Amino acid sequence: SHPHHAPIHPSEIPAAAKGKTVFLTGATGYIGGTVLSKLLSLPVPPALFTVLVRDPKKAELFSSLTVPPGTTIQPLQGSLSDYDKLEKAAAEHDITVSCADADNLEAVQAILKGMKKRREQSGHRPYLIHTSGTGVLVDNAKGNYPNDKIYTDLNPMPASRDDPALLSMEVLPENAPHRKVDLAILEADAQGWCKSYIVLPSTIWGVGKGEIFEKGIANSFSDQVPTMARAGLDREQAGHVGKGANIWPHVNVSDVGDLYALVYNGALRKDIGHGKSGYYFGASGEYTMLAVSSAIGATLLDHKWSQTALPAPWTEDDLKKYYGGSTYMGTNSRCRADRSKSIGWKPKFDDFEDFLKHVSNEVVRVEKHFGRKMDTATTKSAY
Repeated sequence: SHPHHAPIHPSEIPAAAKGKTVFLTGATGYIGGTVLSKLLSLPVPPALFTVLVRDPKKAELFSSLTVPPGTTIQPLQGSLSDYDKLEKAAAEHDITVSCADADNLEAVQAILKGMKKRREQSGHRPYLIHTSGTGVLVDNAKGNYPNDKIYTDLNPMPASRDDPALLSMEVLPENAPHRKVDLAILEADAQGWCKSYIVLPSTIWGVGKGEIFEKGIANSFSDQVPTMARAGLDREQAGHVGKGANIWPHVNVSDVGDLYALVYNGALRKDIGHGKSGYYFGASGEYTMLAVSSAIGATLLDHKWSQTALPAPWTEDDLKKYYGGSTYMGTNSRCRADRSKSIGWKPKFDDFEDFLKHVSNEVVRVEKHFGRKMDTATTKSAY
């Protein structure tokens, strides 16, 4: 099997997979481009992808992608603020895969309205596969300590002598990042408008792979590690929030793509959980921020982009310059992808050393692509 193809055997594909139509948002992004590539590689891919694209030049490029016989990709020019277009597209497709913005409540409400319409007109519930993120789990550690609040996407467990408790997603506060959007989706599922599947990737690493990236249609950079690298290049010293003692999960981009393909196929087979039983964590390992800032620091020194390999805490001015003043990169976010694994997800790239090697390579790729100056803070408020 091809390393970048979805890990699903033809015998696992249900008859219902034939002729399916998919509305995809975020196709020119790092996650969305990967998801499109993986779904195209399925033994029975969707018959139609309608991809929402803002840039008319990029929209034209989609026609140059190689697609399996019987599959069409059509661009829909527009953005997440074109609520009418979102509603109409969601009403006209079997499945909506939302990979664009985990915090855009109005866009998601428009999609859900379209799904309600489809349910009323067809009698069948459309499927929504939505991208949230493990940012929903964060605390306010400011880099000063790790925590042992670990969430599960499957069965909560009380603490034992050897293990901390596994917490339910139900205990998350409404004001957590992404949570308002996730709750609106769960409500629509509970009302019977759609079946919802919420995928929550963590720190994603790896270079976007596939024709859509080779042709420059989709962005091949993640956000979290490249922003840390860019800030370190700009300051000429790697950095983190506080002591960098906080812990986050990580996952390779190809493995994340596999998870979406498994969720897509499971939804069509009707044999995986949806709604409140439809959270799927994309997390295969964990790291501390200090480990990442140290790997960045070593690379900066190697290339003479810094005079020291040692990272230092971001100052208040640094945080303003690179993160808009946010200490988000000092949070803890911890989870176990129990449900994802229960539907057959087997992350292939979960080795910690590989992750750190990627961090070093990424510093070099970031420098080559963006240069050493970082003039505007990242606009991402949560992952």
